[in-house]
Amino acid sequence: MPNDASVPDAAVRARLEDAARGLLYTSESDRPFTYVSLRRPTGELTPASFATAIGAPPGTPAAEQTVDAFLARHIERAPADDPAMQTLRPKYEALKAELRRVGSEVRVFRVGSIEVRCFAVADDGRGNLVGLETVSVET
Repeated sequence: MPNDASVPDAAVRARLEDAARGLLYTSESDRPFTYVSLRRPTGELTPASFATAIGAPPGTPAAEQTVDAFLARHIERAPADDPAMQTLRPKYEALKAELRRVGSEVRVFRVGSIEVRCFAVADDGRGNLVGLETVSVET
């Protein structure tokens, strides 16, 4: 039987995976979103400390952006004349809302270059960063 600490994480995971099901992050390549959970690094959470926490080699480029900017291509900048994108737009809005349910502040960390690993995560209140990971191809 799972301990009480694992139940909320399992519920959060299920909600995030359900919200991301069938959605792709569009860049030069379309990539799925996958669930991610890791211990929050001690000290100030910065792009560099996050990159270290996920095991990126020293010197790997790392940056941060807002969740609004991260999903803008699928929501605010979704072409009005593209019926498929307009059909998916509410699903991306729901995904953003679900990410915000994880914690009060969703942070998006971008780690790497060319194949940039993107993590939209929030502190779950139990010492973990929980959210979704995808890849943005940028040549």
